[in-house]
Amino acid sequence: MAEPVRCPCGGQPECELCLGAGVYRYQPGPRGWMPFLCPTCQGRGQWPRNGHNEPCLTCRGSGHIDPAYPPRNTSVRGFLRDMWRVFFGG
Repeated sequence: MAEPVRCPCGGQPECELCLGAGVYRYQPGPRGWMPFLCPTCQGRGQWPRNGHNEPCLTCRGSGHIDPAYPPRNTSVRGFLRDMWRVFFGG
């Protein structure tokens, strides 16, 4: 079953991974949560914007996306969820 994962772009409309939604769906394979090439920059890490290359907004210049380590949610709800996981697991 595909799991929703927070996108590293933060919901940018130019992102090819989440298309601006901020969340994408990922289906873990038989080897689990494996990194994959960034669809926005095709693994180059650079993205042409405003006439010059900038670090990719989706992968932030690394060229790959690791769904096992999504960006943290810094809101109060994200903090409460993290504390729940610390004390109760899951």
